[in-house]
Amino acid sequence: MEQMKRELSLVSIFNIVRKKIIIALIIAMISMCLVGVAGFQFMAPKYDASVQLLINPKVVNTEAGNYRSTDSNTQLVNTYNVILRSKVILSDVIERLDLTMSVSGLREMTSIQSEKESKVISIHVQHEDPEQAKKIAETLALSMEKEVPQLMNIDNVNILSDAELSGNLTTSKIRLYMILAFVMTLLLSSTVFVIRESLKNTFKTAKDFKEVTSLPIIVTIPEI
Repeated sequence: MEQMKRELSLVSIFNIVRKKIIIALIIAMISMCLVGVAGFQFMAPKYDASVQLLINPKVVNTEAGNYRSTDSNTQLVNTYNVILRSKVILSDVIERLDLTMSVSGLREMTSIQSEKESKVISIHVQHEDPEQAKKIAETLALSMEKEVPQLMNIDNVNILSDAELSGNLTTSKIRLYMILAFVMTLLLSSTVFVIRESLKNTFKTAKDFKEVTSLPIIVTIPEI
């Protein structure tokens, strides 16, 4: 008996959602469009510029070289990330480009990533102005090329290429928010429709009555 009730309940929920799916989709589409418009209107665009550096560490002996090759990738990335975000490097970049931002403000825009199993690292800069992002990334690379050999046991640091600009990072975020808004609104509106229908204690048609209960219909009152 309990299993029968559960099946009837699931069937009734499915029928309610099926009847209201068009309305739920329209509401979800409106919500998605509103989120998209608000995102493009109020979220500032942000671009990512990256430049690659080749680091040539000094190898004292074979044993040390083996140790460096197996264990130092993560340590190198962490070390260079600290150096990149240090006041020495960032102040030099601010001075070269005559930037109005503070050291802490520039620090928040920068990061370093390593290329797997290589001596290449990538400097990333996020900025609202794509050209400014490229300039900052390239200047950071020049500053790293100058300062790192003096700070660490490094033969040289070579810049592999000019800064490359990726697409607008904000656009991808807005698209994600739009998808989430569509899915959440669709689920929420469907839930509201199911709750509203379940709270009703009257039936408009004989078909609605049959969908909820297995009791026979004795008589129906025609519309006047």
